[in-house]
Order: sequence, then structure tokens, then C-alpha cells
Amino acid sequence: MTVFSTRRLAVSVLLAALALTLSGCWNPFAPDEGDPVPIVPADYHERLTPADVIHNLKTAYEYKHADEYLDCLSEDFVFFPSPKDLQAPGNTMPDEWYKSDETSMHSKMFTGDDAVESITLTLTTITDEHVIGDPDDPLDDIWIFVEGVDLMVNLYGDQSYLATAPSEYRFRVDTDQSGENGEIWWEIYMWFDLDPPDFAARGNDARQDPNVERVSVGRIKNMFR
Repeated sequence: MTVFSTRRLAVSVLLAALALTLSGCWNPFAPDEGDPVPIVPADYHERLTPADVIHNLKTAYEYKHADEYLDCLSEDFVFFPSPKDLQAPGNTMPDEWYKSDETSMHSKMFTGDDAVESITLTLTTITDEHVIGDPDDPLDDIWIFVEGVDLMVNLYGDQSYLATAPSEYRFRVDTDQSGENGEIWWEIYMWFDLDPPDFAARGNDARQDPNVERVSVGRIKNMFR
């Protein structure tokens, strides 16, 4: 009687453990993997300064948020590819493109069928210049920032693209949007992709990875045009 009861108890325990496992409950035979790693939410700033816009642009790229990226751009935004790209043999890039092009590009880049796996972007301010228009009208002022760009775009698979060249951003007051209390917001209305460094003089990619191709920001965007 005792032997039978012990065996029946052991079978019952095993069946209960199996039922809990199949139902998605705690598995007593699996190691505790700890709490899941929390996902840090994107931190966007109110566009009170050009630096806030730069911060939002960087954040939107890394989180692949197309709407937040496009919010940094004016409705009449213009992007200018680098002179070297435009003069390169077989170039297919136009001399400039607009917010509608940026909308299509970043929809494909961030969420489309050809979306990239991950993006890292570092922007380092090289110069910033405040250009004052009418002293009695601060709304016509502009800011010109030159940022050192380090943009890595990793495709699904092994191929990656690295852009390391300055970009010039021109900011003006956003006349269509403002803060809840009427605070002035800024937006980018021109972006110049400046000539990249001489890759031949610098040798192969600095990260010494044959799957990383050095390109310009404009060429990365143009892949999704």
C-alpha cells in the first residue's frame, strides 16, 4: 500500500509539472532567467532650440521613428547631396530632394520591406552660427550647425554602411507649430551633405570589417529613394 501510494504521488507531481509547462506557467525544472530587460523609451525634446532638433533627429534614426524624424523638417525642406556624389561616374542622385522624398525614403528604411535591422548615429557639433536678420524680428533669425556625422546602418544579414562626414543643417523658426504656451520651436529647412574624407588616403574602413562599406549620408538615403 505504501509503495503504491508513493508511486501514484510521484506520477501526479510529474503530470502537474507537465501541465503547468504546457500552459505557459512556471516550469520547476527550468532555471530562473530573471526579469526581462526593460526597453528604454525614446526621449524626444520639445524643439525649443536647434540642439533639441538635432537630439530628436538622432533619436528618431536610432529608434527608426519616421514620423518623429519628419517632424524635425520644414514642409519646404531641401536636402543637397555631397558634391563628390553628384560628380561621381554613373551618379543617379538628383541635385536636391525634398520632404516628400524624405518621407518615402524613411518609410522604406525604417518600416518597409527593405527596412534596416539597426542604426547607430552620433552627431558632434563642429560649429554653430547664429545669423540675425531683422533685429526687431527674431522670427527671421537662422542657425547654421555643422555636425560631424558617424552613421552606421546595418542591413539584415552581414552588410553594413558607414557614413563619416560633416553635414550642415540650417534651422529657422517653425511658423506652423509652437509649444503649448506659445514657445518658439525650430526646424531644419536645409541639409547639406558635405564632401566625405578621402577614403583612399585613410585606407580601408576604420573598423576593419570587410562587410562595412564607407559611403555618404546621401548615398545611404538614396538606396531607399
